Amino acid sequence: MSFIRADSNFHKLILALGGERYSHFIQAYFCWQRIVGDLLAERSHPIKLDNDILYVGVQNSTWMQELVLRKADIISKYAAYGENINDIIYLINSPKRRKK
Repeated sequence: MSFIRADSNFHKLILALGGERYSHFIQAYFCWQRIVGDLLAERSHPIKLDNDILYVGVQNSTWMQELVLRKADIISKYAAYGENINDIIYLINSPKRRKK
């Protein structure tokens, strides 16, 4: 009996559910951690992809600055994955605090 990786089936399912309209964003989202690394991926995430501009939510301004410095490298790494991204816009997007 051979085993099938669950994450590959999960990616296929998400792509099928998203359809052609969202396929580029889904690919960009799935590649994010491999492109920026674990540390930055824990503190940021793609929000949307519109007209080849990737919008990324970032935890705070410190991590935003780090990502701004790596912008050209991130765009070139996306090109290696076959995604055409012309620019990246970073937005502070921290989770809301819970009221006690």
